[in-house]
Amino acid sequence: KGVKTIADLFKAGASQGDKFLGVRGPDSLYTWQTYDEISKRLSNFGSGLIEFAGLVPKTQNMFGILMNSRPEWVIADLASHHYSLVVVALQSIRPQLSDIINEIKQTGITSVIVSKDTLPLVLSAAPSCSLLKYIVVAETDIPSDQRSKIEALGLVVKTFVEVERLGAQKLLDHVLPEPDDTATIVYSSGITSGHPKGVELTHKATNVAGLSAAMSTLKATSADRHLSYLPIAQIFERIVIITMMFKGASIAFYRGDVSKVLDDAQAAQPTIFTVTPRFLAKYHDQIMQQYGNSYLFNKGVNAKKAQLKKGRLLVSSIWDVLVFNKIKALFGGKVRAAVCSSGPVSQTLLDFLRITAGCQVIQLYGLTQCSGAVTANTVYDYQAADSLGHESHAGGPLPCNEIKLINYEEKAYTVEDQPNPRGEICVRGPNVMKGYYKQREVTAQIIDSEGWLHTGDVGMILPNGTLKIIDRKMPKAQQLTHIKG
Repeated sequence: KGVKTIADLFKAGASQGDKFLGVRGPDSLYTWQTYDEISKRLSNFGSGLIEFAGLVPKTQNMFGILMNSRPEWVIADLASHHYSLVVVALQSIRPQLSDIINEIKQTGITSVIVSKDTLPLVLSAAPSCSLLKYIVVAETDIPSDQRSKIEALGLVVKTFVEVERLGAQKLLDHVLPEPDDTATIVYSSGITSGHPKGVELTHKATNVAGLSAAMSTLKATSADRHLSYLPIAQIFERIVIITMMFKGASIAFYRGDVSKVLDDAQAAQPTIFTVTPRFLAKYHDQIMQQYGNSYLFNKGVNAKKAQLKKGRLLVSSIWDVLVFNKIKALFGGKVRAAVCSSGPVSQTLLDFLRITAGCQVIQLYGLTQCSGAVTANTVYDYQAADSLGHESHAGGPLPCNEIKLINYEEKAYTVEDQPNPRGEICVRGPNVMKGYYKQREVTAQIIDSEGWLHTGDVGMILPNGTLKIIDRKMPKAQQLTHIKG
């Protein structure tokens, strides 16, 4: 009740939680900042950025972020939501110089927040971006050679902490946005052709997606903890963070090396863990290499798999004591739910994680254009869509949207097909984007006059009401950024 913007979500979380953002120090231990401390920091940073970069809430209000998952990303994002600013999430996965130039020029941003590893890319883009003037570096120190290059380019630079100090001296009252105001522009390539497109999402869109995930799937509480290692520039990770924040949960951040994320997990001891199909495949291979020849391991896998088919997930059985508790410890020993997105994944890999890690697995189908969430399976749904372990279904519609299928006659998919209706998936709801930033014609090609977003994905509705992705329609699907489960 009364939660209409991301600022409202933060306020709700702060009333329930204590520890909020955690980083791992040189001693390998996590240190934490509370919701109250982050509340002060976001106000200081928002005020400082407005002063430093000459931003104007609600009008000249865009700034970019180009860095991987770290507390400064979240603080800057929250600052934007309390001062009616708009974060332009620049593409952070293998970013190309031409794409970064295009994104900066299209949005006309004058300021970008970077980390030391992404600073060189922005400096390379700067000569082609005449409006770019202000750089904020997340770390507390800037290498002298980089500082010299910044000055030679005519740019002005401050560290994140320096901007906070400036804001503390010139603290401004919050300028809260309206639900229909733009909250963010997300640049991501997905399977798009040409340059990545800017997906314009409102506070209402991201808000309802987060609330739907919180209430319908994760059921997070202030006792939960999430380990953030996927790029926050991707809407999937951002929605997970919003979901956790709404319930006052805590967010631990990895140290920047994806290959060592399980080591970070052992220190952070998360209860919620996000996974991708690639992660699951590598995890499966790693565990099988270590335990695949073990009689007890294989016996335990078969025993727990048989119980899964009966609708029971065993987490404290004799097999857990003998074998699987050692594997659970790889994740810190406390994971109760894993959230899977970013591409199709087989039922075999989902069940392997359930069995070996002893956790629920929530599989999402979503698109950046729908704020990252369209459908999700329920936590007690362990059944494959078929008996061969092929790609599993993606659950039913979340409360934030409705879906329908329309005929795709080129491949003879129709809503009259038996036993399961098939067709192109269309989505409508408050989680759907405003459109592609400054690309009305392209937007009109995929959002019709009734507000239905035509995804280009082909699905079938199973007898239990869940959605299974079976094909892709081209070329319309090339315009979308998928995070399918």
